[in-house]
Amino acid sequence: MTKIIVSMTSWSKRIKQAEATVKSLLEQTRKPDLLELNLDLENFPHGIPDLPKWVMEFREKYPNFKVYFRGDDIKVYAKIMPTIGRHLYDDYILVTADDDVSYPPTYLEEIEKNMQDADWLCTRSDQYTMGQYMVYSSKVCEKFIQHIDRNFMKNVPLDDLGLFWIMHKYGFKRGKKTSTECEDRKVGYSFRRFFVNVEDESKLLDITCGYPREEFGKETEYLRKVGIIK
Repeated sequence: MTKIIVSMTSWSKRIKQAEATVKSLLEQTRKPDLLELNLDLENFPHGIPDLPKWVMEFREKYPNFKVYFRGDDIKVYAKIMPTIGRHLYDDYILVTADDDVSYPPTYLEEIEKNMQDADWLCTRSDQYTMGQYMVYSSKVCEKFIQHIDRNFMKNVPLDDLGLFWIMHKYGFKRGKKTSTECEDRKVGYSFRRFFVNVEDESKLLDITCGYPREEFGKETEYLRKVGIIK
């Protein structure tokens, strides 16, 4: 049976509230084979001692819950790249999760069903949405490793622009989205960004809900340079 690996990250101002998110994922009807919490030493310079009590309690209670640290903060890519690197030769479904969302108990069960004849899926919207609702097969992840370098990660924090480009480039098949809805808990929640067409820059800018214009411009320049948008 294909493993289900849930990968997520958090930071110092949100790690306390992430307890509810992690608990909702560990207590699914279809348990994850692994739930990997990827943290960086920029936010947690002392490692484990900087983490709230619930993290240690969960590590003892749930053997499939793992915590990893890396030296630098690669933002949303921390939900993808470190986990892929640890499972290069495995057959798995990678479910990325956000730390301000409560996931319904049948979430992973439905994902497993909907990924049986697919390479990736977006679990929340009929439109493309940011990475906390994305699911990838190991076949897709192999292509991520080939294409995404540190310059890409530095210049394109709107990560799904690049990831969708890779999936469409290789013709990966999209699965049926889940019918169960996730609940935004909104504790420390700022905004969620959606986009429909990566070539429609005006629409992308309009729906980033205040994302700094200079940052968007820098990303757009890089995306043009590598051929993701025209």
